[in-house]
Amino acid sequence: MSLYEIRIAGYSRGIVCFLFLLLISVYMSALEIGTGVANITPDVTTYKVPMAGYGARMGRPSTGVHDALHAKVLYLIEGKKRIALITADLRSSTPEFKEQIVNKTADLGMTLENLFLAASHTHDGPSMYPEKFWQMQFGKYDPAIVDIMTTAIAKAIHEAASSTQPARMGCAAMSSDGLTRNRRWGYDTDKREAAGESPVVEPRLTVLRFDSLNGECLALAVHFAAHPTILDADNMLLSAEWPGVLQRELEQKFPGSRALYLNGAEGDQSPVADESADDFDRMEIYGKKLAALAADLAATIETKPDASIGFAYKAPDLPSLTFPEGSERKYQAYAKAAQDALPKQVPLQVLRIGPVALAGLPGEPIMEVGQAVEKKLKEIGIEHPLAVGLANDYIGYIVNEKEYAHGGYEVESRSYYGPGLGTFLVEQIQGISKLLLKE
Repeated sequence: MSLYEIRIAGYSRGIVCFLFLLLISVYMSALEIGTGVANITPDVTTYKVPMAGYGARMGRPSTGVHDALHAKVLYLIEGKKRIALITADLRSSTPEFKEQIVNKTADLGMTLENLFLAASHTHDGPSMYPEKFWQMQFGKYDPAIVDIMTTAIAKAIHEAASSTQPARMGCAAMSSDGLTRNRRWGYDTDKREAAGESPVVEPRLTVLRFDSLNGECLALAVHFAAHPTILDADNMLLSAEWPGVLQRELEQKFPGSRALYLNGAEGDQSPVADESADDFDRMEIYGKKLAALAADLAATIETKPDASIGFAYKAPDLPSLTFPEGSERKYQAYAKAAQDALPKQVPLQVLRIGPVALAGLPGEPIMEVGQAVEKKLKEIGIEHPLAVGLANDYIGYIVNEKEYAHGGYEVESRSYYGPGLGTFLVEQIQGISKLLLKE
């Protein structure tokens, strides 16, 4: 072999090694996902299970189970980064609940920062609040029930982490007109009309789709803003409500997949579901209607293999506790308990999955607050921002200055941090989201 041939052979081997290392690098940084599910339905024959959602139940325990409650897990890995997205059929979460899950999955590297916990806001799940303030409204706290639920969720996260595979991701959105209404329209009507206001409604349905590399659907995450309040306070059976129907139907339409539900800025958004006199029928009809729309939308999504992930987290101090003017009598009976129980700091978290950013708000943002969050995130370069309510904790309704002045239930009975809370959280979310763009 001549010196020239030896050099050519050396170059060829170098090119082959370079391409091999490049291929390994691409594979190592490619998105992988795993999914899991946990049945978190408390055993009402063993435990007294008060139901959260309606104070009118006066803390009475559930009398049975209409349909099971679940937590769904989407576990994502890209290179050395990993995140866990958990959706749960619960009214809301608590810091204790999330911390227990984190502690039980610490071996996987789960922390408060990279584990995102979102409740559906069903009003027919268990009360699970250790603070006296919430127990006065929803019933007694049983730590055994919480431990059982968090253990089941932790097991599902471990199952998801052990079953990851390379995945493709895509998303799409559509309008679903006629399925929601603004429930605050009617408070302070004369002033609203004089100011030229109109009800803010945004029935946008967004679907995130995750496929295997051969195109098999692995998971669907549906984002839609509405209260799960078709069942009223007279119902004493545990139920995931229409979000449970939505997820069940989607998993039937896409066999082998896992469906997750993320509520949006639902603080003033109620479902329009009046097609039957029976509440459970209306729940089924509404959930199936949303599932059909989501399935049709999911079928149009083109998934791609190059999605990256990231997360940002911050726990800033909240504004001072402020009870709305005119509501002192409502708060009088439990004002001290509220002062003792309501948090002084708030967990704010943003997950990035490909072009989508999930901005977690720990309460019930009204639609205008959700829209403000999404607008701010678009301004800094995030392609598809989604405001997610009921994330990680619960600090009440999150309204803006305009709606605070109009009063009503959301302000007078469930607003604790003054008129500027919405604006404060919008600015905080924008600030931490900028960290995602530096990765």
